[in-house]
Amino acid sequence: MSTPYTRWFVSACWIALVMFVFVALGASSARSWLYFAAVALGPPVAFIRLWPEAPGQTVAGMMHDRVDRV
Repeated sequence: MSTPYTRWFVSACWIALVMFVFVALGASSARSWLYFAAVALGPPVAFIRLWPEAPGQTVAGMMHDRVDRV
C-alpha cells in the first residue's frame, strides 16, 4: 500500500518536470502559458481523481483489534 502523500509527490514531480521543459524551451507567449497550464495541471488532476482511496477498516478487522487489546 502506498503512503497518502505518494500521489501528491508524483503530481508535484510532473509539474516540476513540465515547468523545467517549459523554461528550457524558452516559451514565453500567451499561447505557451495556456499549453503549460493544460499540460502541467491536466494529467495530475486526472491522476489524483482516479487514484483509488485506501480501503476502510472492516468489521472483522475492528473485532480482531479489540480482541488483541483485551
